[in-house]
Amino acid sequence: MITANQEPLFWRSNKEWYRINREKDCFELTDKAPERARKSFEMYKEMQKKH
Repeated sequence: MITANQEPLFWRSNKEWYRINREKDCFELTDKAPERARKSFEMYKEMQKKH
């Protein structure tokens, strides 16, 4: 079970959902990522802006 503070990292729970873009030094979602993973990734990006 994923808690509220783990939800922003849900997208990383399946390696088929994301890749590392080494040129841009960032993560990117793949077409295999489900809707929940996409929402989770948006939460993650918002949290990164605050740091």
